[in-house]
Amino acid sequence: MVSKKVREYLGDDLLREVFEEGGLAYIAEFGDYLVNDLRDNGVQSLVVASERENKELEDFLERVDDFTPIHPLSVERVYLDWFQGKEHGKALLLAYAYKASMSYLAKRVQPLRRKSVSRRSLVRGKLYYYKPYPVLQQEVQFEREMNYLSSLCPLIEKSFEGPHVSDPEKCSACGFCSGMSFLGYLEVPNFTTDQVVHFLNALNKYAPRDKPGVVLFTCNKALKIPKVENAYVYPLIAPCVASVHDSFLALTYATGFYPLVYSPDGACELRDVAKLRVEASMRKFPGTKVPFPFAQDEAEARDWAEKLSRMPVPQGKQVPEELVMGRSRRRGLLLWAIKETTVEDEEEEVPGVYKVVVDPNKCVLCGVCVRSCQMLVFEQISTRDSTTLYHDMSYCIGSQRCIRNCPEKAITLVGLSKIKDLKKTVASSSQVVRCRYCGKPLDSYSLKNRVSTVLSSLGIDDVEDYTDVCNDCKQKLLTKRWVERVLKNGLRVNTR
Repeated sequence: MVSKKVREYLGDDLLREVFEEGGLAYIAEFGDYLVNDLRDNGVQSLVVASERENKELEDFLERVDDFTPIHPLSVERVYLDWFQGKEHGKALLLAYAYKASMSYLAKRVQPLRRKSVSRRSLVRGKLYYYKPYPVLQQEVQFEREMNYLSSLCPLIEKSFEGPHVSDPEKCSACGFCSGMSFLGYLEVPNFTTDQVVHFLNALNKYAPRDKPGVVLFTCNKALKIPKVENAYVYPLIAPCVASVHDSFLALTYATGFYPLVYSPDGACELRDVAKLRVEASMRKFPGTKVPFPFAQDEAEARDWAEKLSRMPVPQGKQVPEELVMGRSRRRGLLLWAIKETTVEDEEEEVPGVYKVVVDPNKCVLCGVCVRSCQMLVFEQISTRDSTTLYHDMSYCIGSQRCIRNCPEKAITLVGLSKIKDLKKTVASSSQVVRCRYCGKPLDSYSLKNRVSTVLSSLGIDDVEDYTDVCNDCKQKLLTKRWVERVLKNGLRVNTR
């Protein structure tokens, strides 16, 4: 939906291109007929392009959920003063259209009662409002991630896991918990991983490439977007920059743009949380000198945009959308971005990706680490001749569950992983012991030696009969010995 001024600026031909190339269900200028059109076309989300001062439009959007089936958090705003030419405006509209098409999580957000009721809200019947508090991407719950993120909440708000994991009444909707998540199963409903991926893919496809592009991660408190002559600036609005994940910054560069995080310090009441998140985030792309800057005022944001405009235009690629559906979600996106980008230093550590070391002299290949790791870092493969334990440090989140559960204390956390370590490697391997009677493969020599040591310490003789024999042959062997002992000594019957 566009205002009259935006329509005059872009022109009907360009808006027709946006409609056709974006596969939109509806596009029109704001007017009295709009409500019926939105209902008839089954519109579920809305991109509104207008000037900032438009009272009639603002009144309509305030009650959009009363007139239409559109959820208020499914409405995206694009302002006329953002545009840097028609092609830039087209790319921005399509990017927000792609983002709005993925706003399905907004429907999980339930309205909250207003704490203070004014005469205006009573007249309009608006006794509730919507707050973009974090909700679960799936009903699948990852105990480690959920408990960790709940403990990080600046307000320490926690409720039972379900549609959400925080108390909506007290939640500030800063998104800090989502921004700090390992995988992204806790999402801000109008700034989800899917939405960011679709936004960046649209820019990669439609944005003009005659000069560098800067994706400005900011909040709706940024009343003025900094512009520079030698770069295109694409604002990406989040409820708070505290919800910006490291993988979003890495994906921005991998898709061909420079990220810039901008939190207007004087206007945002969540500025302290935003600073806390930025302090913990990546400051540059791993293995390169490409910065991930943070600006706290308009002048600083403009200075950074000027610096980024003097850098070469990066060659970006489309993000495979199926990565978001994988188990590792945001971690998978981060790894993809590193893989698709030419890095200069593979010895550099990757923030948030940890490394554990397995001592092959202690490891008995029992498989406890495989069963205890929620990230499936470990994988154990057995063949007829050997048993091998692999690990892929790309997915390690440093939970240390493998360390706590390892019975042999063979695993140690050594710190962050280097770029060169982000691959599948052999952690331990051993030949397979075979039954000395039938030749059936049993287990690894490492486990056999460990069991032999334990049995010997308990004073058990003929240890080989327990460790070198399969269950079937062991049953036959012990039965034979019992029968021989009965025939030799006789069967004693207790008649008492």
